Amino acid sequence: MPDHLPTVFAMLGPGGRRFADPQSWTRLEVEIGTELPSDYKEFIDEYAPIRVNSHLSFDHPATERWNLLDEIRQTEQAFRDADWDGLPHPDTGAEGVLIPALSTDIGFKVFLSRSPRTPGWSVVVHDRDEGGYWEHAMSFAEWLHRHLIGEEVIHPNGTYFYPGPVKLKHLPMSPGERTVPWHGPERGM
Repeated sequence: MPDHLPTVFAMLGPGGRRFADPQSWTRLEVEIGTELPSDYKEFIDEYAPIRVNSHLSFDHPATERWNLLDEIRQTEQAFRDADWDGLPHPDTGAEGVLIPALSTDIGFKVFLSRSPRTPGWSVVVHDRDEGGYWEHAMSFAEWLHRHLIGEEVIHPNGTYFYPGPVKLKHLPMSPGERTVPWHGPERGM
């Protein structure tokens, strides 16, 4: 099976590893009750907190603002409190069932999942507006790579392809901070 993480890193260019902190991952994983996949943690340590192509937002466990553990807790609470009114929805929970991984500005939440239906981790995308969800039996890095090249891995019949270099923007770490967007290297797309 190919390792998609180096390909993703090549598409994005260097991220700086601004907040890489193994202890923050240990605290998060103890709290949620499972060890997260290494490709996800490597990506987050290299780039997060960041917005990719203006709509994928990634938090980091070592930051006070845009904190991944806080986002996981808030998302799980929102799922518990929601009135699903019969709409299909995935179950969240601490035993590694469904772990919030990133959010979008287009109404989707992306989770990491350990499912008995797939070996290892998979990616589950939930549409908060329509209540549907889709499981992708692939690693986080493969899912992100496929998304960046325009494959339909957000929802069926929906792709969000941005030609040219990937647009990146660090999320502001304080209320008044202005961040400067940049682009990854030319992808030939």
